[in-house]
Amino acid sequence: MDARMWHRQALGTGPELPQPAPTAVFDSLPTTEQDDYWAELSHTLPALVVPSVLAQRAEQRLSRLLAINDRRPPGAKSVIGIDAPFAVGKSTFVKSWAHRAYRDRVSPGTSYVLPTWTPEPEVTADWVPQVYITLRAASRIKDINASILAFLGYPSEGLVRVTTTRVVKVLATHGVRLLIVDDVHMLKTTHAEGRDVLDYLKFLNTELGELGGTMILVGAHLEGGPLYQDPQITGRLDKITLAAYEITTLGGRRDWQRFLARLEEVLLPYFDTVPVGVFSQELAGYVWRRTQGYVGDTVRLLAQALLARFDNAEDAMTRESLQAVPLSARAATAEADLVAAAAAPSNRRNRQTKTDAS
Repeated sequence: MDARMWHRQALGTGPELPQPAPTAVFDSLPTTEQDDYWAELSHTLPALVVPSVLAQRAEQRLSRLLAINDRRPPGAKSVIGIDAPFAVGKSTFVKSWAHRAYRDRVSPGTSYVLPTWTPEPEVTADWVPQVYITLRAASRIKDINASILAFLGYPSEGLVRVTTTRVVKVLATHGVRLLIVDDVHMLKTTHAEGRDVLDYLKFLNTELGELGGTMILVGAHLEGGPLYQDPQITGRLDKITLAAYEITTLGGRRDWQRFLARLEEVLLPYFDTVPVGVFSQELAGYVWRRTQGYVGDTVRLLAQALLARFDNAEDAMTRESLQAVPLSARAATAEADLVAAAAAPSNRRNRQTKTDAS
């Protein structure tokens, strides 16, 4: 990832769905038009990004925290930490939010050309308000510097003190106001170099804060980890936790059904023989059992089930239709555990048998 790629992604548009064709209209189309419509629909629906109730709440909090940071005086500002289990979609979430914030800040133009600005008299530079890097396993300070410099198009060779000075300089030169560090759970603090990296992140936050910028740290299972236990980090840390949908509480069930209803609003116009409420009401519990409330698996499940039903000229959406869709290994394993737990017999009779025998 570099600044130009980030710029193109932020200003670009994703694949668009075709206009919905009612079943009767589709059946009357010429064969070639049917094939074109089906190919476009079957390729775009499973990759659909649908607004999530939980994600939208997290986005609102993230935007509010950033706005507060923007109004603080120069200096070390609050660090925003985004924590989530694996596969919840934390990177997708933060990229989607950051791209939207990027579009709000940068005037739309040619998607392939970075905007420019004048950081000081008679100096023109690319304007790069956001930097996004990903930590690798056992990352060291020189690796972080290399990632930032590569994103901004600079050479990364040299001693750490040299590249550190270069990083601080280019952050100012290019007007960076947001530094996103993804996969910070890769940071290992069990050795001295790991501790040095943690200290370096705090240094970067201070330097970025002097420019009026904010640092966002994104990772998996950060709660209870070294990053969230460091007193200097936690003293300035604002946490955002992402999670899959749960259905153990009334509020959780409402959120889950509201999300499924939004999915129906997007999907069902393409499958007009399927009644509204089939997922959000009739099959809501079964859909959760299959996906455990993970957004990506849920979109995949519903889209693939609807496409298969349409392809087979079937009107009804049933549990069997949903069960026929293969999901991720994570979802399959979790579903098997749920089924096994539900089918487990009571141990009472075994204990009674032992008592009688004694």
